[in-house]
Amino acid sequence: MRLLVQGACSAKVVAGEAELPEVVVDLVISPIADEVLLSDKAISEFQIALEDVGRGLWRFRWEPKEVLRRSEPPRIWR
Repeated sequence: MRLLVQGACSAKVVAGEAELPEVVVDLVISPIADEVLLSDKAISEFQIALEDVGRGLWRFRWEPKEVLRRSEPPRIWR
């Protein structure tokens, strides 16, 4: 069983020197997910451009395409 709570919390992206404003997000609790997953809507709100998902490379939309950031290691929640 999963639990959905709309507008349950706020989140923001902090990546190096960049810190974006908080965004209200929905919270989904699932018995099969043990790390934070971002929806396409949240990724859009955070102004993230996915460059190479398999390698964990991304950037903010306002950054030049040559600027690539690496995903953080997963934090497992149990």
